[in-house]
Amino acid sequence: MARQLHDFPCVLLRGGCSVKFIQILSAVALTASTAASATTLIDGSFETKGASTPVTDYCYDTFPAAGNPQCAPSAWTGTSGVIISNSGPWGNTAAADGNYYAFVQGLSTLSQSFTATATSSLTLSWLDANRTNNGGQQSYTVSISGGASTIDLGTYTSGFGSFVARTSSPFLAVSGTTYTLTFTGLSAEDRTSFIDGVALAAVPEPATWGLMIVGFGMVGFAARRRRTSVAA
Repeated sequence: MARQLHDFPCVLLRGGCSVKFIQILSAVALTASTAASATTLIDGSFETKGASTPVTDYCYDTFPAAGNPQCAPSAWTGTSGVIISNSGPWGNTAAADGNYYAFVQGLSTLSQSFTATATSSLTLSWLDANRTNNGGQQSYTVSISGGASTIDLGTYTSGFGSFVARTSSPFLAVSGTTYTLTFTGLSAEDRTSFIDGVALAAVPEPATWGLMIVGFGMVGFAARRRRTSVAA
């Protein structure tokens, strides 16, 4: 016979029932979390882009001046480029993630388009550091455009020295909608921010958190009850 809502106490008092209920809670929470986290970016550490370039130092996606090497095509586009970690006379620090990272120089842009695979709240995380031997600090904006709107994720100023971790406020991505993430430099002078470790992450929905909390609580209750039974 199917259990009714008023039978819920059996979940807490009978071992077999509690185990089954915990399994259901865990499966639901895992399914919700997995579905929400499926929206991803390609080559967020710029390793594929960097390794495919025809140079060992740096390259641009477009030629800002004659003689500068051009990057190989990749998921990342714009007027910025990619540089190898801690290389040459460019004042760039060691990479925090792999051997390469992107740079946003002057008024250049760095973009990638992605399609949301589920409707969920997402956050964007990345690392930044400033070029140390040319110009001052670079400021840049981060935005997400798509679905007839543009979401401003803030303006940032990269600091000198090691990479600093950044995380945006949550934003809503609608399933099936294509969005474009863009980093845009704000300095008309020759100032540069280095960008690395760009990633999207799902923000668990309240219902998912609730299921997880109840599930963890019941696991603890079942373990305590089992210890009490053994002691008796």
